[in-house]
Amino acid sequence: MNDQTGNKVPQLPQDPRRPEDVRGAGNAPQGMTPYTPAAPVIKPLPFWAGIVWCVAAGACAGLSPLIAPLFAGFGFALLAGNRGARESALASVCLILPAIATSLLFKATGYEDSVFACIAGIVGADLYLRNKLTPGTACMAVAVLGTVLLVSSELVARAMGTSMATLVDGVLASYQEAFGATSMDMRLVFEQMRGIVAAIWPTAFYMIAFCGFVLAQLGAFVAAKRQRIDLGIRVPFTQFDLPLWVVALLIVALVLLAFSRALPAFEGIITMVGGTLLGTLRLAFATQGFACLSWFRSTKHLRGIIGLIITVVAAYLEFNLFVLTIVGILDVWVNFRRLPRGVKVTVQDSTDRS
Repeated sequence: MNDQTGNKVPQLPQDPRRPEDVRGAGNAPQGMTPYTPAAPVIKPLPFWAGIVWCVAAGACAGLSPLIAPLFAGFGFALLAGNRGARESALASVCLILPAIATSLLFKATGYEDSVFACIAGIVGADLYLRNKLTPGTACMAVAVLGTVLLVSSELVARAMGTSMATLVDGVLASYQEAFGATSMDMRLVFEQMRGIVAAIWPTAFYMIAFCGFVLAQLGAFVAAKRQRIDLGIRVPFTQFDLPLWVVALLIVALVLLAFSRALPAFEGIITMVGGTLLGTLRLAFATQGFACLSWFRSTKHLRGIIGLIITVVAAYLEFNLFVLTIVGILDVWVNFRRLPRGVKVTVQDSTDRS
C-alpha cells in the first residue's frame, strides 16, 4: 500500500551527498529540471570588419581629429591584432588615406591634423599590442608625437606666410582687445597672460599628443578584449614608475628658467624651451601621481562611489593646485608605493626603469 515506486508520483531526490536537494524539493515544481541559459559567446569580428573600422576611423579623423585616436587605436588593433607587419601596414593605409580624403573634401580640419590623429592611434595601439609600453617608452612616444605635431603645424603656418608664435600672439591680442579694455585690471591680467603664453604655448601640442596617445591605448584595450587577443602578462598601472632621466629633464627645465635672464639675447628662446619642457613634464609626473592615487585606492579597497569621489576631488585639485603632479615628483624620492627600484626590467617584472 505504501510502495509508490510503480505509480506516477514524482519521487524526492535520493542522493545522500546533497541533502539540500531533499529539503528544497518541496519548493520546486515536481518532475521539472531547472534550466539556466548559457551566457552568449561573443565571436571575434572578421578581417573585413577591421578594414571597415579603420576606414571609418580615418574618416572620423578628417572631421574631428581630437577624438579620432580612440577609434583609430580600436580599428588598428582590430585589423592588425598580433598578426604581422603586412596587416599593420594595411591598417595604417586604411586609416591615413580616408583621413586625408575626408579633410580635403569637407575642409573641417587641416589634413596634417587628421593624419596626426591617425599616427597617434597607430603608435599607441602598436605599442600596446606588442606589450612594449613602459613609462620611459610612453614618455618618448608622446615627446616624438608632440614634436611632429609642432613641426608640421609650424611648416603649414610658414607656408601661409606667418608662424605659430605670431598666430598665438594674434589670438591673445584679439581677446585682449575684446575683454581687456573694460578696466585697467583686466588689461594688466591680459598683459601677464600674454607673457606666460608666449613662454609655454608649444606645451599645447604635447598635451594634444598626450591625450591622443591615451585615447589610442584605450581603443586598443577595448579591441584586444573584443577580439580576445592574448597580450601576455601586463604591468598594472598602480606600479607606473617614471625613469630617472625624466627627473633629469625636470632639473634641466628649472635651470633654464632660472638662468634665462643671464643671456638677454636668447632669453625668449631659453624661456620658451624651459617653460615648454616644464609644462610637458607635468603630464608625466601627474600620471605618476595618478598611479599613486590608484595604488592608494587599491590598497585601501576604496571602490564604488567613495573611490569615484576621491578621484574627482584629486582631479580638481590637480587642475587648480597641481596636487597629483607634486605627489608624482615626491614619489620619485620618497617611493610611497615601496617599489623595488634599480632592478632590471622584464615583461613579467613590474619595476620599469627604462
